[in-house]
Amino acid sequence: MSTHIDIKSTLRQLSECDGPFGQEGVVADLIKDLLEPVCDEVRQDDMLNVYGVQRGSGPEPRPQLMLMAHMDEIQMFVSAIKGPFLRFHHFSYDTRVLVGQEVVVLGRKKLFGVIGDRPPHLMTLEERKKAPAIHDLVIDVGLDAEAVTKVVQIGDSVLVNRPMITLLGDRVAGKAFDNRLSVTALLAALHELQARQHPCDIIAVASVSEEHSSLGAHTATYRTRPDVAIVLDVAFGVQPGAPGIGTFELDGGPVIGVGPNFHDKVTERLIETCDSLELSYGIEPLAARSGTDAWQVQTAVGGVPCGLVGMAIRNMHTPVETADLKDVTRTARVLAEFAAATDWHFVNDLAPQLPDFTEGAA
Repeated sequence: MSTHIDIKSTLRQLSECDGPFGQEGVVADLIKDLLEPVCDEVRQDDMLNVYGVQRGSGPEPRPQLMLMAHMDEIQMFVSAIKGPFLRFHHFSYDTRVLVGQEVVVLGRKKLFGVIGDRPPHLMTLEERKKAPAIHDLVIDVGLDAEAVTKVVQIGDSVLVNRPMITLLGDRVAGKAFDNRLSVTALLAALHELQARQHPCDIIAVASVSEEHSSLGAHTATYRTRPDVAIVLDVAFGVQPGAPGIGTFELDGGPVIGVGPNFHDKVTERLIETCDSLELSYGIEPLAARSGTDAWQVQTAVGGVPCGLVGMAIRNMHTPVETADLKDVTRTARVLAEFAAATDWHFVNDLAPQLPDFTEGAA
């Protein structure tokens, strides 16, 4: 029984897999395969959310701890077919970096193409100073107009086609680290927990459509009805031009969300866990909704006490999101330690202690 996974290889598989929101089938199948060795049960619902259950020790009923990371990635959509070229809309991509990108069009068959714009020689001086306008960009798949219409239709998804690359040390860069980095950390934690006693049943959820609506998190929470939940996502990494507040160092350890979207005792336990493991960590204050699946989890089925654990990446929502693999290992350790201590005493203590209004009570 292996208690470790190859972090880099697993992230590479997940990053390079196709999985735009609304069409997560390919990456969902991969995640199911990766969950099988470390779970007692793996299943999928009609939304394509993937669930892996790792049962705890001790008598039933056991506390139910949900660990959730979304599997979908941002995407573009074909908006018009102009002769041999495809016009497109995008959802959350940074348009400044799209010119010259290799892409894959998920049409009736998979097509590879490139995004182009007019040469700078054909632009005015003012146009050269501005970020490219999306309506000026086109995708060229190398087919003539008649052939294009046979395999592509309006509404087809388009993804950047980018292999993961290794930088110096433990740094890597690639697409869809938001949020395949968290899926990797979730898998690593499950591997570690195979060799440990934990009093809770762990429900690992790879959710769909976070980048669009968080509908997957909403439905998955209703389906599982956990006693407590930890949501995993990414945070903004420190880089030139980024503000000092709300950004975190790569290789700085997990980033713990603090704010009304999270249960204070869950947050405290996460911080205590980092301290007990002598791991560095960041604190991210979030004054309202966190912009993650944690909001849908917290507000479902009458309310679920939850926490948020992030990992810093640079260049978010670009084809070269950059991360440090040591942060994945550390986050997995925190999740495993948290799970090993999640018993009924902890779960019951999360409920608010209401005063006794019975007659004669002191």
